[in-house]
Amino acid sequence: MDRMGHIRRFRQRAGSLAIFLSVLLLALPGTAQATAGWQTYTHPQLGFSLSYPDGWAETNGPSGVAFMALGPAAAGGQSFRLNVNVTSEELPSGMNVEDYEAQNESGLGLLFTGYRRLRTDRLLIGSYPAVVRYYTWKRGDGVELYQLQLVTLAGSRGYVVTGTTTTASTRLADEAKLLVSILLTFRPK
Repeated sequence: MDRMGHIRRFRQRAGSLAIFLSVLLLALPGTAQATAGWQTYTHPQLGFSLSYPDGWAETNGPSGVAFMALGPAAAGGQSFRLNVNVTSEELPSGMNVEDYEAQNESGLGLLFTGYRRLRTDRLLIGSYPAVVRYYTWKRGDGVELYQLQLVTLAGSRGYVVTGTTTTASTRLADEAKLLVSILLTFRPK
């Protein structure tokens, strides 16, 4: 298949995935619960919690990451593992979730080669307003990532919860559904 064929195929998959995720988010209640058999992590200082499937491993993330869990390899033979991480920062007084999300996203375009937002949803995580954005970008080694980010704040603390797989995954829709399920278990302090 030529390059244009690959691009058309990716756009079709991304479009189908976006429709699927829209239906999924509309069907999910505002207070998602951990699935039976999942582990729940609660940060000892920041107090946020996040649940993830058994078989995933807690690990130390890069600098600035408050929590990270690694899952199975993305489908399709690439040596990339699904993962979820949480970052948190103290915010200036009076910042709302829309301003925080916009500030956070402005950095993504500068940091990530080929950054492309696919869609954005607004929802409540418990009683906290949140934004979920879906986007792709390409790492330096040429691997294109598909990421979902939940952005919310509680008081003066902002949180960004990121779920990652690859666009080349042969089970992209299933992996994205799982990542959304994990993101929706996040509860700030």
